[in-house]
Amino acid sequence: MEMKIISLFLYLMGILCLVYCEKFRFDNYTLYKIYPKTEIQISLLQKLQENDLNLDFWTDPVPNAKYVMVLSSPKNKESLENIMNKNAMAFEVAQSNIQESIDKELVASSTRMIDGRWNTYYKLDAIYGWLDTLATRYSGVVTVIYGGTSYEGRPIKGVKISHGPNKKAIFIEGGIHSREWISPATVNYITNELLSSKDDKIQAVARDFDWYIFPVTNPDGYVWSHEEFRMWRKNRRPTIGNSIGVDLNRNWNNNWLAQGSSTNPASDSYAGPGPFSEPETRSLSTFISSIGDKIDLYLSFHSFGQLLLIPFGNTTEPIANYHDALHIGKKAMKTLSVRFGTQYVTGNIAEAIYLATGGSIDWVKEREQVPLVYCYELRDRGTHGFVLPPEQILPTSQETMDSILELIHEARELGYMNSGSTVGASILMMILLLITNLL
Repeated sequence: MEMKIISLFLYLMGILCLVYCEKFRFDNYTLYKIYPKTEIQISLLQKLQENDLNLDFWTDPVPNAKYVMVLSSPKNKESLENIMNKNAMAFEVAQSNIQESIDKELVASSTRMIDGRWNTYYKLDAIYGWLDTLATRYSGVVTVIYGGTSYEGRPIKGVKISHGPNKKAIFIEGGIHSREWISPATVNYITNELLSSKDDKIQAVARDFDWYIFPVTNPDGYVWSHEEFRMWRKNRRPTIGNSIGVDLNRNWNNNWLAQGSSTNPASDSYAGPGPFSEPETRSLSTFISSIGDKIDLYLSFHSFGQLLLIPFGNTTEPIANYHDALHIGKKAMKTLSVRFGTQYVTGNIAEAIYLATGGSIDWVKEREQVPLVYCYELRDRGTHGFVLPPEQILPTSQETMDSILELIHEARELGYMNSGSTVGASILMMILLLITNLL
């Protein structure tokens, strides 16, 4: 009798969970692609972004923006369209029901191993379990490492790949914005290639450097985006009032809150109450600093837009080794385009996308003086946005791996990443540019 009561209780709890704990759905949410042509139209969209938090701006309405992506609920759809029509803004419906795309995303259960299956998005437990497996399978080469702990107590888990002592390092950071699922997926693919590829070039770079790889640096947000709210971007720390979360890529201590972030705790770009206010950024930056003098190349992975960004986000001035980094990046993106024809734009954050500060790559560049620092904004250019179909995971990852090999090759050609020496790189670049101009 007691067992029947327990079974009935569990059954009723299950029903209640279905009713009250169901994941938020985006049925009939419309994704718009808006084409502002005038300063007035840009200004209007900026005011909407700032004041109407019911609209989810997937891209920012900045001057010279070719398009602005906005996700609207059915409730707000008519109002948004009226505003656009009244102000003669051209627009198109990129997706009329975003939930249909979400339903097509293949998500593996937490118990399923990754191991070469690149047509699926994986939950955090699956990723972390796979990292543990790699450490066992490649013992002596792979070590599990920890970049800190999240607000909800989850580890920021990664791996170090090392084939011997006294090597310079390449650092890879993914998943700091939780809804950008293609970021951890691509980082996982890169990790797998470094360990199992038969390609001579990949084997060589795997051996030549220590690789520090963190596929998910916002574990709480990533779990929330899988279990509760697919479009969640921030971490999960309660802030002011009923608001939750800080944009971890606006929380680093470099020109914090200067540009491209919000003081509104309800905003997706809320920078937090102060720089490094969040346990994730605070602990990860401490880890980075502990090996900062070893890092030759820092790669951060985001989506979307097909951009390769270099520091800085507060100015378009070509400061630091801008010309070297730009030259190397453009060569790498040319290589990326070979396999599938995917086109990327290369530039610093402020010139290629918008003014935005408080991000990881600016802090790494200025604070740790890492020679080469890049941020990938992976596929696509707005057709699917954050809901990139699973069949694009493999081609995205393959072309990205191609480009990383070229980044390293071109960096070495200019004197970087050779036994840690960057002496003469900028001088060599100036000579090359002078010769090019004379020809």
